[in-house]
Amino acid sequence: MSACRIIKQTILSRRAQVLLPAVMLAPVFMLLIYLLFETSKLSMSKIREQFALDNGAYSQMSTTSGYLNAVAQVNGPLPYRVMKTMSFQPPAKETVEDPEPITIFDIFYKAGGFPAIGPKHDLGPSGAVSNPSPSPTSDDWNFQYYGGKRANWAKEEPSDSYDEDGMYVISDKDLANNYFFGITDTAMTALREYLTMFIRTGSIYASQNYVYEDTIKNSRMFRQSYYLNTRNCSKAKCGQQAAQTLDQYELETKPFEVPFGKIRFYFSNTYAGRNWHSGASALDFTDTELANEKLFQFAYLDGASRSRLRRLARGVTLKQKYTLPANRFNINLTQRYHPYVRNTVSVSCPRSSNNCVWPNPISKYSVKVGP
Repeated sequence: MSACRIIKQTILSRRAQVLLPAVMLAPVFMLLIYLLFETSKLSMSKIREQFALDNGAYSQMSTTSGYLNAVAQVNGPLPYRVMKTMSFQPPAKETVEDPEPITIFDIFYKAGGFPAIGPKHDLGPSGAVSNPSPSPTSDDWNFQYYGGKRANWAKEEPSDSYDEDGMYVISDKDLANNYFFGITDTAMTALREYLTMFIRTGSIYASQNYVYEDTIKNSRMFRQSYYLNTRNCSKAKCGQQAAQTLDQYELETKPFEVPFGKIRFYFSNTYAGRNWHSGASALDFTDTELANEKLFQFAYLDGASRSRLRRLARGVTLKQKYTLPANRFNINLTQRYHPYVRNTVSVSCPRSSNNCVWPNPISKYSVKVGP
C-alpha cells in the first residue's frame, strides 16, 4: 500500500478526526492551565495582603480603643464604685434637727471629692433609695461633681479651681460639723481609703499609658501583624505605607493631679465614745512629707488628640502597595500595574465630638474596619 493511500485513509478515518484537533489544541490547553494557575497566585496574593492590612489595622486601632476605654473607666466609674462601698453611716449630733442618714460617700462627694453617675448624683448607698445603675445600652452616664463644684475641672481643657485659701477641700465641712466623723475613728480610716483609691487609680492610669505608648510607637502592632500574615517583607518595612498614615493618629492623654500640699480635709472634733462634739477642724497636708507629691484625679485628651479623634470617627483610609509574585511568562506585573490594597478604619464612641474620655467619661469606644 502506497504511503499516499495510507495517509488518505488515516485522514478520512473517524479516529483521526478526533486525534488531530486534540494534538493541535494541546498547547492551548496547557496555556489555559498556566493562566489559571498564575491567576490563582495573583488572587491568593491579593487576598493575603488584604487580610494582612485589615488584621493589622484592627489590631492597631483596638489598642487605641482599649486604651481610651481604660482611661474612661479610671476617670469615672472606678472611683465612683469604690466610693459607693464606703457605706458606714456616721451618726448626727443631738442638736441637728431631722438629720438625714449619710455615709462616707456623702462626706467626700458633697465636697467635690469625685464625680458621680446620674441621674440622682447625690444618692449614695445610704437608705432605702439609692442612685439606680445606668442601663448597659445608655450612651451617657451623666458624670457630675456635686452642686457645680469643680466647674473648671469638668471641661475638655481643665484648669485649677481652688475651694478656699488656695486649697482643695475633699471632705464636706458642714457634714463634719453636724455628724460624728472623728479623726480617731471613722475619719482617718475614710481618708486613708480615699487617698489609697486615687493613688491606685493613678498607678493604673500610668500602667495603661505606658503599655499604650510602647505598643503604638511606630505602629508596632500593625507592622508586626502585617509581617506575620504576609512573610514577604522585612519587619522594618512591612506595611510601611499604611503605617505612616497610622502614625499620624497617635493619641495623648494628660493626667490632672492635685498637689498634696493643696489638700484640706475636714473632720469632726470629737472625744471618746462620741459623747462630745465641738465642730469641724481642718487637716492640711502642707507640713507633711507628701507636700511635694501629687494625687491623681483624672486624665484628659489634649487638643491635638481630640482633633485626631474627630477624624478617626469619620474613618481613615489606609493604602498599601505590595509586590506580586513572579510568573512563568516573565512579565513584571508589579511594575506594570502597581497593585495595592486599601481599607477604611475608624475608632468611635457614641458622641458627636468622639470624646468619651473626659469630662463625661464612658467606656464605649469601638473599632470598625471597612472597604
